[in-house]
Amino acid sequence: MDHESVPEQFTAALAELVDQVKGDRSVLAAVLCGSLSHDTVWEKSDIDLVLVTIDDKNVEPSDVALYAGGVNVHALLMPRAQFRKTVEGSIDNSFVHSLLAKGRLLYTHDRTIADLCAGLRAIGDRDTQVQLLRAATGALPAIYKAHKWFLTRGDLEYTALWILYAATPLARIEVIGARLLADREVLPQAMKLNPAFFKTIYADLLNAKKTRKSVQTALDAIDLYVAGRAPALFAPVIEHLREVGEVRSCSEIESHFTRNFDVSGVTTACEYLADQGLIGKASTLVHLTKKSNVEVQELAFVYMSEGPNAF
Repeated sequence: MDHESVPEQFTAALAELVDQVKGDRSVLAAVLCGSLSHDTVWEKSDIDLVLVTIDDKNVEPSDVALYAGGVNVHALLMPRAQFRKTVEGSIDNSFVHSLLAKGRLLYTHDRTIADLCAGLRAIGDRDTQVQLLRAATGALPAIYKAHKWFLTRGDLEYTALWILYAATPLARIEVIGARLLADREVLPQAMKLNPAFFKTIYADLLNAKKTRKSVQTALDAIDLYVAGRAPALFAPVIEHLREVGEVRSCSEIESHFTRNFDVSGVTTACEYLADQGLIGKASTLVHLTKKSNVEVQELAFVYMSEGPNAF
């Protein structure tokens, strides 16, 4: 297929399908998502649609693979109530939020759906904090692994691989911190926002011969990047410990952030914050099982207004 004709074929296929779907009384709206809505399509692409259906017990949510004008179409059928719940309940800049926010409402028979779509591009402060925490927490394990392989093995290739694993969550930090919607292809977005940093930790490691100096430079750049932003990246953790005003075990902290924000692995963030002197490290007594007759020390953390003291 001629590359220049691909967008035209996809656009024609979409128009053909939408004309058909508009006549379906059980479908209230169509939202175009994916590459055709905001990016470039090629011959192996497909069309992604969210079809909002009526609220009826006989109309269930489902996925269906359609075919229109020679193009594969992935359609997600979502009842109106579920669509509303998804839009209103999705954390800003989460995958679902970004997918819909970058989408395009093709038509609707229900004004409330149009209003929901119109509000998707507004990114709240609290949701930004949660997404920054999620991205930063996701970056830390790869950063630690990179340091380990560099210091204990001197393996430049494997160290670079772990740095590249960290590059994507670091790119999410850059994009979300700029109050932009993070794409799946977030690294190209971040390269435009902070070219010097991402050249050092990403492009140079891919395109140039790895030397001890270049890998060390990348590690140092990452350490400075995270440390300089730590109070903002991990603000929900620091704020939570400040509010409770007492020692909290890792189990309690993990439970709080998983239950309230769907963010796991916060223990790693706490360990980092303690190493940086931003919170204090402590311990609490715990029974390993409900049948345990002895207590052991569980790692815990505490907010320190003037820096951590010994516990």
